[in-house]
Amino acid sequence: MKVILVIVLTVLAVPCEADMLGTAVKYKSMHERSISFLSINPRRVSWCGAFLAFVAKRSSRQPPPNPNMAVSWRKFGKPVFFRAARRGDVVVIRTGRRFHVSLFDHIDQRRQYVYLFGGNQSNRVQLSRYRASSVVAVRR
Repeated sequence: MKVILVIVLTVLAVPCEADMLGTAVKYKSMHERSISFLSINPRRVSWCGAFLAFVAKRSSRQPPPNPNMAVSWRKFGKPVFFRAARRGDVVVIRTGRRFHVSLFDHIDQRRQYVYLFGGNQSNRVQLSRYRASSVVAVRR
């Protein structure tokens, strides 16, 4: 009986951050024409934040206030140093004058590019490469 309890408690102790990436991957390759479940117009709203809010809620996490704005995700969870980022951490990047939010997957060996999984990446949910120097915040 004690063994079963230990196994159950171990499973329940798995961090929600991993669940966010696991949840997001279920929507891989979904095009913005298919995201009506987000209740936004993807032609008028950059939907990366809306997608991440949907994923957070499905993973029992509380999105930040005004989650449709990518910059709002700089206040999500707790701050993490970029070099300590783990799969599933929320990453906010700056692309020109705009911000984008996604989930950390990995960084290349030279640490020049970061690979992020999220929505509104070439109009779909997918893994995309960004310059590591564009990272503004990492949150867990």
